[in-house]
Amino acid sequence: MSVITRILALLVCLVAPVSFAQNLTIVSPTAKSVTSPVRVVADVLATAPISSISVLVDNIEVGQPEPVTPLDVYVPMSEGNHVLTINALQADGINLSASRSVDVSAPLTSTSSNTLASANTSSTSPAITINKSGSTWWVSDIEEKSGWYTYPDQGNPDCSSKPLLTSSPSLDGTSGKFYLGPHGQYNNCLWPILLGSNTTATHFALDTYYRLSDPSKSQGIEFSSNKHIGTKWYKFSVQCSYSKGIWSVWDTAGGKWSATSIPCNRPAWNSWDHLTVKTEISNGKAVFLSLTLNGVWHGINKSFYPESQSSSYSFGVHFQMNGNQAGTAYYAWVDNLKFTLW
Repeated sequence: MSVITRILALLVCLVAPVSFAQNLTIVSPTAKSVTSPVRVVADVLATAPISSISVLVDNIEVGQPEPVTPLDVYVPMSEGNHVLTINALQADGINLSASRSVDVSAPLTSTSSNTLASANTSSTSPAITINKSGSTWWVSDIEEKSGWYTYPDQGNPDCSSKPLLTSSPSLDGTSGKFYLGPHGQYNNCLWPILLGSNTTATHFALDTYYRLSDPSKSQGIEFSSNKHIGTKWYKFSVQCSYSKGIWSVWDTAGGKWSATSIPCNRPAWNSWDHLTVKTEISNGKAVFLSLTLNGVWHGINKSFYPESQSSSYSFGVHFQMNGNQAGTAYYAWVDNLKFTLW
C-alpha cells in the first residue's frame, strides 16, 4: 500500500461518523429471589426520544407504562420462575430490549394481573420483608425498598424524592442513588424509611456501604436507626463531619451532637466506604456501643435518654447528605444497607 493510500485510509477513519450505542439495562429486580408485585426499574440510553415502553412476563405483554425513563413500575407475577422482558421503542424505529430471569417466592397479591402500578403510588408498594431466625430480625437491601421519603432538615435544598435504583456504580447489581442540590450554605437532605414494628428487640446493628460522586463537595454524611417503644423514641444517629474530621453521635434528649474521638476522613474518589454501627437500649437509654469503618473497629460507649413523643411501636433508618458552605450539589450511592435487631 502506497503512502498516499494509507493517508487516504486514515482520513476516512477520522471523518467517519461516530456511532452512539443504544442500551436498555434492567436494574431491578436482580437475580435474587423477589416477592410480588415485583419492582421493575430499567435505565434507557437512547439516541432518540422513547415513544413507547412495554413490559412482558414470559413473552406475554402485561402493560404499556408511560414512556418515562428511567422506568420504575411494579409488576404483579405469580409464584415461580419467569422471564421478564422490557422493550423500548425509539421514535426513529429502533427497538431496545433486555430480559432477565426472575424467581418470585410469594404468591400474587390482590393487584390486578394485567395492570402496572407506578412506584410513586405507595398504596401499591409491596410490604417490606422482615427476615427472622430465632430471636433475630433483619431487613436487607433497604436502599432498594419502597417507602423512602424526603424529610426537611436544613435550608431549602433540592432533594431526590427517593433513592433512584441504578446498576452502576453498585456492589451487588443495584444501588440507591441520592441527590442533594443546595440553594444556600450548609443545606441538608434527609431520607427516612419506616421498616416495621417490633417491641422486644433491644440490640441493633446498622451495616452499609456508601460512595460519593465528589467527596470534596460534601460537608458530611449521616446514618441513623431508631426505635419507638410507647412514648419513648430512641435514636441512634452517627454523623461524619469532613470539616471536623471526626464522627459524632446524637444526644436525642439533649437535641445536639456529641463528638467522639473516632477519625472520619473524606472518602477516596471512586471508592466505597463500609460502615457498621452497633447500639442497644439499656437502663432506659440509647447506648452507642461501637463503630467500624472499613474494617477498623472503634468503641464509643456513650448513652443518652430518649425523646418523648406520641405512643408508637416501630423501627426504621434514615440517611442524610450534608451540603458545604458553597452550596455545591453532589450524589451519594448507598448499597447493601442492612438493619438487624435482636
